[in-house]
Amino acid sequence: MKLQKSVHYNVSSARPDTQSQVASTVPSQAWWHQDNAKLALSVERLCQLTQKFREPLHIVQATTGGPLIPAIGGTVSTTANGTPYKLIGTLPGIYPEWLGDRSFCETHGTRFSYVAGAMANGIGSADIVIAMAHAGMIGFFGCAGIGLKRTEENIDKIQRALQGTNLPYGSNLIHTPDNTQLEEEIVDLYLRKGVHRISASAFMRLSPAIVRYAVSGLSQDAQGNIQRQNYIFAKISRPEVAEHFMRPAPQNILDVLVSQGKITVDEARLAIQLPLAEDITVESDSGGHTDNRPLGSLFPVIAALRNRIIAEYNYDRPIRLGAAGGIGTPQAAASAYSLGASYILTGSVNQSAIESGLSVIGKQMLAKADVADVAMAPAADMFELGVKVQVLKKGTMWAVRGQKLYEIYQSYKSWEEVPAAERESVEKNILKDSFENIWTSTR
Repeated sequence: MKLQKSVHYNVSSARPDTQSQVASTVPSQAWWHQDNAKLALSVERLCQLTQKFREPLHIVQATTGGPLIPAIGGTVSTTANGTPYKLIGTLPGIYPEWLGDRSFCETHGTRFSYVAGAMANGIGSADIVIAMAHAGMIGFFGCAGIGLKRTEENIDKIQRALQGTNLPYGSNLIHTPDNTQLEEEIVDLYLRKGVHRISASAFMRLSPAIVRYAVSGLSQDAQGNIQRQNYIFAKISRPEVAEHFMRPAPQNILDVLVSQGKITVDEARLAIQLPLAEDITVESDSGGHTDNRPLGSLFPVIAALRNRIIAEYNYDRPIRLGAAGGIGTPQAAASAYSLGASYILTGSVNQSAIESGLSVIGKQMLAKADVADVAMAPAADMFELGVKVQVLKKGTMWAVRGQKLYEIYQSYKSWEEVPAAERESVEKNILKDSFENIWTSTR
């Protein structure tokens, strides 16, 4: 952030024609009067001042010269009455509510443009979602991997806690190309329960289920403006996937949904006039499913694509781009906002929160991890496709054992073809049980 100079130009529609005209509007010197304010003459006091980020920070200097001194409070004037300090510059107050895109907060009813991601297996817990809502942000429940019944129980818990508040929340819809029925059942649940925001993750192409969720409830107000009932936060890391969500819903999918009676003709008609999703989360190198791409390279590419598609369809509403992946510090958050993110989404860092559904042991392991203590490993949910996820390496054998299992899967057509010695090693060192028992529990 740049220092605002203590000299200020009067803003007018007319540009001054002469140097004298400019000079007449600029005070030769501004002064800071201490009043009851305290100067930051010690490291301790400076640290205290940095906590008051909503107040302007003045940089002053004694009239006799000397070091530049930070100060908060006091008064600024163009007169040197009393014993003032020279005003060198002013840092304006910073409001976290101003970060990101205000349309994000207006659309979703939040105070901050900040999202807690849907960490799978309930690690992105109902308690995190509830806490985020009360703090003026959005949290997504991580339902992937826990089944329909537990998902419904947690949605009920969230809705009870937020009843009567109108605070926003959401839940996850993870793409399951080998089990489209599960996607349909989850969407059925969300539509029945009135869950109006979902985090769509791991999608490589659009499914009828996610299109149905997006267009269900579309309507027009008295002025003809299209009103959404359901919002998709599409988590993407590739332009070709982002494009699916930025464009209107495909006509062929809409036609099938209408013929099946799952959406109305009016909903299909309105759907082709707006993007499928208005919130696109650009996910860079991150925990879990990731393409390991740096945010500084990926975000501008997706932003250029977004601008091109908005112009192509002449949308009258914005497509907001969020940033995710590696945002675990204030500096990383500031960097993401500086790139132009409308909002930021954090994931892995939230696992250590009190409300997280991660075990105590898991939280302790994460607390000891450093930036290099991760590795790519075969994903449990997309194992057959060869998809990998980023996992904790320090203190675990996940990456090594997962890779071994995948090599065996690739090398042999069936478990019976695996050499006996290798089968015994896998059962003893990795599965910790017989293959038959593990397969039965997995099925």
